[in-house]
Amino acid sequence: DRSMARLDEHYAQGRSRVEQAAPIARIIVLQESPAGSARPDPFGTLGCEPGSDTGNSNERRDASAISAPLLARLSAPLSSPPGEPPPLGNEVPIRTADSRDPVSVLRRLGSDVELTVVYDSASCLSALEDAEPDLVVLDCPMDLGARHVIETLQATGPPVVVITREAGDEAALDAFRQGASDCVRISGGDSNLLTGVALEQIRRWRRRKERGLAEQRIRWLERLNNAIVSEITAGLAVLDADGAVVTINTECARLLGASATRAIGSSFESVFRADLVKSAGLIQLVEDVANGHDPAPRLGRFVDEEGQTRIIDVRSQRIADEAHVLLVLSDITEEEHQARRIGELQIYNENIIQNMNSALVVVGEGGNINFANPTAERILEVEAGELVGRRFDDWIAPERPERNMVARTLADGTRFKGAETLISFEDGKVVPIGISCSPLLDQDGNRLGAVAIFQDLSEIKQLERQVLQSEKMASIGQLAAGIAHEINNPMGFIHANLFQMVEYLDDLQRVWNKVSEMQVQLAGGASLGEVGKTSRALDQISQEIDFDFIKSDFTKAVRESQEGSERIRHIVRDLRDFSHHDTVESMQADLNQCLDSTANIVWTMMKHSVVLKKDYCELPPLRCFPMQLKQVFMNLLVNAYQAIEDVAAEPGVVPEIEVKTQIRGDSIVVSIRDEGVGIAAEDLKRIFDPFFTTKEVGAGTGLGLSTSYNIVKRHGGEIRVESEIGKGTVFEVHLPVAGVDEVQSGV
Repeated sequence: DRSMARLDEHYAQGRSRVEQAAPIARIIVLQESPAGSARPDPFGTLGCEPGSDTGNSNERRDASAISAPLLARLSAPLSSPPGEPPPLGNEVPIRTADSRDPVSVLRRLGSDVELTVVYDSASCLSALEDAEPDLVVLDCPMDLGARHVIETLQATGPPVVVITREAGDEAALDAFRQGASDCVRISGGDSNLLTGVALEQIRRWRRRKERGLAEQRIRWLERLNNAIVSEITAGLAVLDADGAVVTINTECARLLGASATRAIGSSFESVFRADLVKSAGLIQLVEDVANGHDPAPRLGRFVDEEGQTRIIDVRSQRIADEAHVLLVLSDITEEEHQARRIGELQIYNENIIQNMNSALVVVGEGGNINFANPTAERILEVEAGELVGRRFDDWIAPERPERNMVARTLADGTRFKGAETLISFEDGKVVPIGISCSPLLDQDGNRLGAVAIFQDLSEIKQLERQVLQSEKMASIGQLAAGIAHEINNPMGFIHANLFQMVEYLDDLQRVWNKVSEMQVQLAGGASLGEVGKTSRALDQISQEIDFDFIKSDFTKAVRESQEGSERIRHIVRDLRDFSHHDTVESMQADLNQCLDSTANIVWTMMKHSVVLKKDYCELPPLRCFPMQLKQVFMNLLVNAYQAIEDVAAEPGVVPEIEVKTQIRGDSIVVSIRDEGVGIAAEDLKRIFDPFFTTKEVGAGTGLGLSTSYNIVKRHGGEIRVESEIGKGTVFEVHLPVAGVDEVQSGV
């Protein structure tokens, strides 16, 4: 309806513009040219003063100067009998006495007529192309040129009026036979007849054109309506007041499984499917609409030929002028199925999101949380419903922005998978989390925010620390005999030195006693003889105990005991550092010191059968988890020693283990090389698998290399291994110089 209203408005506006922009009438007059010269126009150009240039007149009048009398004559019906001119009213005065000249007569129609005078058929046809005349007047002999003009205009118009000056009817009949619309004989003072005929033909032509435009528009609307009705995806049915089918479109016939032509005239109950009529209540619906009610849309169902239930949306409208009812049937089966499926998926996803063990948050472009599931509220220690609107940055320490994976995703779209970071709370508590984060995109790929899924790793980290601690204790258990021997050696000579120093102290006590006796004598004023006697006794005791030897050997025993206790202190310190629990946060550490202290512990079990070679390069401090890396070095060194035990058992052979550090590019490389038996090629692919071992039962758990692999991977590094049977194995640990904070991000 709105489209039709706009179309009517555009049509009226277009017609108004045409009427306002054009003169009331355009007339082309084809006259015979006098031999050798153009026929003069006695009034010159239309609207000019007498005496202007003569020739063809092609004047265009302004639409604002419209003659009311002429407009009235064009719109008024003909009241005069045929052949008589209509009343002219206020006419423009004629400025010539030659009333038999057609141009002079036509000028009496007023200044709102655009009059074009031409003198040959070619000019006449050219003027027809340039303008849209309402009338063509032929004031010339009916030669081939004039006949060609009539023939050209016979099919499309405008009308042609032929002027003749001959007596009798033969010339007029010939003009009519050629296709002229009218014929006027000018003789004497019969000039008014030409103006009457011109007005009548112009009026008829205007009506014909308007009728043609209206018919064209009606045909266009009919084609448009037919196209809409036939191509629309909804079924349309028109019923009369008695419920008989007036018409149905192709889609309606398809839905109902009926013939569109056979359905016309039948009752709609016999054409529509019975289950659809019943389920949609169509009988009552049609009755209500016919009585002027406006029922709400409703749904109906029927079972098609394939046994599938189709769902139909039924809408109705009363066609008031004819008391007919329009039914619109839309098959929404797929839409209903999709809506049901979407609803089921929403419930399914909601159940997963609300009950998943991982936290899920959706963060908008501004960094505010738009959605959070209950697990996220629990991990972030926020009451239900209070997390939305807060910023995820609130749980990230401002001095450590590199930990904020969500902010990095929002900034540049970086994706993280399995990253590890820390969240902080106001009370100072720090919780490790594993997080995966990706940008939230629309269908065009534009970023709308970020989606983050994370888990509380506190329990997992605790279990990891327990496993690592168990591994450390197992390693220490393997080294117990060597460590005990290393402690026992210095303890043995410390113990022996202590016994010797006790004997030395007994001998020295005899010297100190005589010295004390001499001091008493000197203080009491004893005679020189008594003091000399005591002095001789002191000399005798000193010679008996060999005082000089005791003094020298005592000093040596103390120094040896100090060295032994220092060795014990170092062993205990290395053991304490190795067995110490790791921290939650990474720290700066000296990798050479970590490797060297671990090598010192392992050295206690292999120093009598292996040569340990150390080659340390100067390294920058590395942010890492040092206790975990010590566990890696311990596992690799113990494996190296166990790999060369059989080789070391051969007489005269002292195999070598080399530990080396260096910098390659942006990585720190720690290599541990042994000259052991090597690893078979088929085992190299499995050595990092949990519980895989080539050792005898009871000699290993198969977790050492697996644990080492995971530790190095967590640091963003990798372990490489090369081995050859009978020649040995080289393990290389590659760690990024950037440190663990840069590589834990899981980019």
